Amino acid sequence: MSVWEKYTKEQQDEYKKFLQVYGSLSNLFRQKHGEPIPYLDSKFQETIYARVFSSENVDIGNTPHDILSVFGSERIGIGLKTWMNSTPSYQKVMQLKRYKDDIMLHEHNPYEMVYVISSIKNKRMKSDYNRLGLDENSNIYHYITRDAGALVIQECTYPLIELNKITNINRTDSSITWTDGIKNYKFTFGDSQIWQYFGDSRDSTILDKITVEIMEDPFTFLVKAYESLGPSSSEMGRKILSKAFMSSGNDTIAFPLDKDASDNIVECFLPLYSFRSKEVEQKSGLNAWNAAPKNPLNPTPRPLNEVYIPIPREFHNKYPDFFVKNIFEFEKMQSEYNGVKKFKPEIRFTLVLPNGREIPALVTQDQHKGLQSGSLDEIDPNTGKLFGQSALGQWLLVDVLGLDERIPVTREWLAKKGIDSVRLWHKKGDYRRIYIDVAPYNSFENFMNDINVDYIDE
Repeated sequence: MSVWEKYTKEQQDEYKKFLQVYGSLSNLFRQKHGEPIPYLDSKFQETIYARVFSSENVDIGNTPHDILSVFGSERIGIGLKTWMNSTPSYQKVMQLKRYKDDIMLHEHNPYEMVYVISSIKNKRMKSDYNRLGLDENSNIYHYITRDAGALVIQECTYPLIELNKITNINRTDSSITWTDGIKNYKFTFGDSQIWQYFGDSRDSTILDKITVEIMEDPFTFLVKAYESLGPSSSEMGRKILSKAFMSSGNDTIAFPLDKDASDNIVECFLPLYSFRSKEVEQKSGLNAWNAAPKNPLNPTPRPLNEVYIPIPREFHNKYPDFFVKNIFEFEKMQSEYNGVKKFKPEIRFTLVLPNGREIPALVTQDQHKGLQSGSLDEIDPNTGKLFGQSALGQWLLVDVLGLDERIPVTREWLAKKGIDSVRLWHKKGDYRRIYIDVAPYNSFENFMNDINVDYIDE
């Protein structure tokens, strides 16, 4: 069964209607008339897919999956693509600009070069599997090819590269191609892009083909449609945009890229480094595991996944109401408390990971400068012990960022991963459940400087 068949007929029809309507407005985006090929913006495609199919938009830039669809216990990662012409062709699937030097170390050995490229791609895929809680065998590409007056909806598998089956390597001055017997790939040196061959009948399934009638004058149509809404048009338009960017399913919030798109969601970013030094401290934050043993009589090193996320005081000064209503009033209440220690007020909540797991967490330390997992009474099913700092660290540092040996994390290492921040969000006024995901490099700096940057691929 294809993933498409897991959605209802009503959902499929609504999705196709959105595509037809958007495609009919193609002349909005053309500077001159040419062949009547419908236009489709990739961000619009992500938005309507998440909305119509009650899925989550999990794209954070140059990550492998754009959409997460959940069917009971089955979690499927989906890469979305669109391009003109249904003829089989190579299409870009992953940017490896940060790894260019590593790749070109092997420029005189084509096999080693392909092996390194394929290994990097697989490692990034596996990191996203861990981030989102995906099984490596269930994920797909959902892609739409655009021909004159028509959109062709297709689906194909989205596997790892079989490293032990790499063959048919062919290098030119500008690129290198290979296959693993399942997919055909190409790497172009100029832009450090991996390309994949799409449209092979043995691999792709055509789900549907829909006709699109392109309006000659969509400008007049839009003006008339807007005016027909009447005096409440502005408010109605805002609500439509809000719904288009939000999707609720299984008590999950798929947060809009534009934080102003909804009045019901509060969003923030936190750094994975020291805001003041701009570096990852050697023995705190993501390197808390590198600090001295808690028990001076026991030289056993701390667990590799013991971390906390730094919260700069500047963040609390600017956003005092994110974790609790007025954190400074809360700190005052804490300082004045003189009762039993275990009943002292704390900022505790459920942290919802993008892989679907929920863990207890708290904002702690002096001046509430750290976010970590932990509980006084909840047992971690993975360890059989009380939840500790390792629960968050296992997902963030080990599973997603891929630290697998005791080497201190640096800002440079994070830069190569393309991630140095986390994104947090919750329903307005609801401090009990906070959602988290990793965020692209410089997200926290942009956030503190009020720079609203969309997640754009490299």
